[in-house]
Amino acid sequence: MSRQPSKTANIREIARRAGVSIASVSRALNGKPGISEALRERILTISRDVEYRPSAAARQLISGKAAVVGISLGRRDFELRPYYILLYQHLTVALHRQGMVPIFFAHDRTSTLPEQAGAAILLGEFADDPRPELMRSRSVPFVRIGLAGEGFSVAPEDRHGIYLATRHLVEKGRRRIAFVGDELTSPHSQHRLGGYRQALDEAGFEAELIDIPPNLDPALTGYRWLSRRLEREPRAYDGLVCETDELARGCLTALEDHGLSVPGEVAVTGFDDLPTLAEGLTTVRQDIAGIAAMSVELLGEAQASKTPRHVSMPVELVVRETS
Repeated sequence: MSRQPSKTANIREIARRAGVSIASVSRALNGKPGISEALRERILTISRDVEYRPSAAARQLISGKAAVVGISLGRRDFELRPYYILLYQHLTVALHRQGMVPIFFAHDRTSTLPEQAGAAILLGEFADDPRPELMRSRSVPFVRIGLAGEGFSVAPEDRHGIYLATRHLVEKGRRRIAFVGDELTSPHSQHRLGGYRQALDEAGFEAELIDIPPNLDPALTGYRWLSRRLEREPRAYDGLVCETDELARGCLTALEDHGLSVPGEVAVTGFDDLPTLAEGLTTVRQDIAGIAAMSVELLGEAQASKTPRHVSMPVELVVRETS
């Protein structure tokens, strides 16, 4: 009869049975020098006997910060909104599958990341973001989830996605199409705006931007700003291309409160295809799980000192009731 694996077998148990320190077990399990070959073999034999399977937490114990990946948001830490929460969840799963330990770092703790983590994934890019240079100066391998640039990075084809959404509204006969986003002077927003402008230029229409200030609740802020505009000119737009599903939700509520039918009088599109928020909403779907998995794959390449590259993840337009 085969012996059942011990549910409690861990690195401390191996160290106790071998009569050595956790550091010695770490050297044996990771093939590092510093112990005799006889001791290494004894430790490996014990690990096989107890059917030791290192968890992510155990990897952190035996490898220290080398097994820790710091996940860092930008300066707008309040952007722990549905998109970032979902992305963080997928990153956690992808890292655990590689035996890595994710730790979240708020923006004001970024300077402590190199002391606590052996690698980093940077979210929430912003203009003159100092984090990449900090990681390089401290020799911390990292991946950016953002636009192509120096180093490893991955991002959805958001310019193309916004282009598809805008062209869709043009093809539906819309003529007064506004783009709704926040901090529209930022490089990230300029990238998406390029898709919007391209589709309008092809159609010969004028662009109009609704620049929403950053806020804890983008849906509420979008609602307020669009409501003010509609109070002055109720028929200002017949189409809204929104930078996120949250902004789209706020706009839909504002249109409803002003008695404008969707999509009869105004068509609305979002971006992300987030659970619940995108219900019934025409939006651009990005593969958040795929972005997370690719980020971890690129992080492995960064740790192996391979040639940096950028990966663009495909998106698709999902047409629903709002257009």
